Amino acid sequence: MVLRVANSRRDERALIQALKRGDEKAFRQLVAEQQKSMLAFARTFLRDPSAAEEAVQDTWMALISGIAKFEERSSLKSWTFAVLANIARTKVKRNGRSVSFSDMGYNDPAVDPDRFLGDGSWLSPPGRWSEINPERIVGGKQLLAHAMSVLETLPPNQRAVVTLRDLEGLSPEETCSILEVSEANHRILLHRGRSRIRAALEELMGNS
Repeated sequence: MVLRVANSRRDERALIQALKRGDEKAFRQLVAEQQKSMLAFARTFLRDPSAAEEAVQDTWMALISGIAKFEERSSLKSWTFAVLANIARTKVKRNGRSVSFSDMGYNDPAVDPDRFLGDGSWLSPPGRWSEINPERIVGGKQLLAHAMSVLETLPPNQRAVVTLRDLEGLSPEETCSILEVSEANHRILLHRGRSRIRAALEELMGNS
């Protein structure tokens, strides 16, 4: 039986135990579910696609060699992305460059924060977002595709924070640890990134 990566702690523990036993099916399933998002995250550090892909492959090798010592003090996903971030940083430094997620993207214009709830969702969804009909379902797919394209245009630090929080579902604490940013910087970057995406979506909705 192929184990699926799940949010529940019980299922994650089952996955971890399977990985520690050397279960190839469990490993292949994990790779299938995480490869795309890990590549996207790696590209926030490494612009060269081949370098980003190499960093992800190195991360999988590190997982295979290190899973037996994994003590489950964090989630498996958090640990994996932390390993990837460290590997990517090392590759950047080897190329004679520096990378910091603490000082970029703070001066971007943002949507008024009063328009959003504490979790970042819209206080009053625009236009057709409040309708429940077949048109909204089709439009939702278009909006998602547009949101993903806008995500790719964000500054690297904003893209990394939004990716970890909104796409991967990691906690603020996990995100801060992986990116080595303060809680305050994390909040600023998350708000800026979300605001730019939502502003683009609102403009799209307004023109539809």
